[in-house]
Amino acid sequence: MEITTTASLTLVTLLLAAIERVPTQTLFDRDPYESRRTALKGARLLKVLAFFQLCAPPSARGLLDLIAASAVAQKALDGTLARNTLSNALAHCDLDLMVEAWLLVHGHYSPHLPKLGKQFARIAAVDASLIKLSLQAFDWATYRQKTGAAKMTCVLDWVQGIPRQFIFTAAGKVHDLKAAAALEFCAGWTYIFDRGYFGFDFLQALVDTGAHFVIRCKRNVECEVLTLAPLPSGPLPAGVAELILDASVRLPGWETPPSLRLVLYQLTDGKVISVLTTRHDLCALSVVRLYKERWTIENWWRWIKRLYKIKEPLGRSDNALPLQIVAAFVTDLLLRVFKHAGGLKATLYGFIRTARAVALVPLTQLEQAWQAALAEAAKLLEAAQPITKEVP
Repeated sequence: MEITTTASLTLVTLLLAAIERVPTQTLFDRDPYESRRTALKGARLLKVLAFFQLCAPPSARGLLDLIAASAVAQKALDGTLARNTLSNALAHCDLDLMVEAWLLVHGHYSPHLPKLGKQFARIAAVDASLIKLSLQAFDWATYRQKTGAAKMTCVLDWVQGIPRQFIFTAAGKVHDLKAAAALEFCAGWTYIFDRGYFGFDFLQALVDTGAHFVIRCKRNVECEVLTLAPLPSGPLPAGVAELILDASVRLPGWETPPSLRLVLYQLTDGKVISVLTTRHDLCALSVVRLYKERWTIENWWRWIKRLYKIKEPLGRSDNALPLQIVAAFVTDLLLRVFKHAGGLKATLYGFIRTARAVALVPLTQLEQAWQAALAEAAKLLEAAQPITKEVP
């Protein structure tokens, strides 16, 4: 798609053009059901959902009304859209194919995100979050007797702040360990967990892939100390009052365990934290700092829920919400790319809030700083070449 600087060009058209740059439809063409391939093609559905994330209407009816009223939106989205067509696509589009499309977009544009350096590479935080839903409207979201919720489990790349994997569980009451069993871990990566993921079989499976973990121990876990290591000197991380222990340990009951290390430290409020890891190459202070980075994914969850329409499902089926979440990931990624490509000094939060406010405003009417930033983003998209390699 050729990008031109006409009066009708908006941030929405730039974002949807960025999606079109990646050949996602080749993935959706693998769907064996012809009706899902033709009624509302997967690549077009992804653009419609991204458009929903960037524009104001909170409902499916509001979304379709906005498309019908906007010539710019119709041109970018290949025309208007019927409500029943959108509803059927949300109910039946293959989620796995949509996730593959997200990975393809991620692989295409992630090189254009800011990098922190090699010393921060291959670190990921793993955690789950609940999306509260009404049981009356979403009877599949079983959680408690009177409340409903779905669960999302993500592997968050610490360097880029972008999820590498995504597992959606319709029933919010599913245990974290059971939901995380579907994750795939990569050799050489270090994964950070809270104690809800502490399980011998789960951690052993992770280690067998060649990966490392940093995880908080449960209170009732017995540890046999094998050797003690001297505690390092130096400034303590914020909130840490004292390092207590750095030791090689063995956990009774764990058959053929890896070489384990236990680091204990005390917070300024008196609470003692025990962290178990397979990383013996780091000093105890680095292990403490690494575990504290688990809060990165907590902040990211708040970020996604606050800025994007995760709590406003377009469809009632258990398939519609995860499709919408994947589209939020795509939108977030592209807006991060736009901001970095434009060299804007404002915060990412301020940029995205402003981007949503001016989504359909012609670029010629934006402030000069916005014009420069978005023009740079347009150049980046124009220079980008489609990816031809297969998604792993």
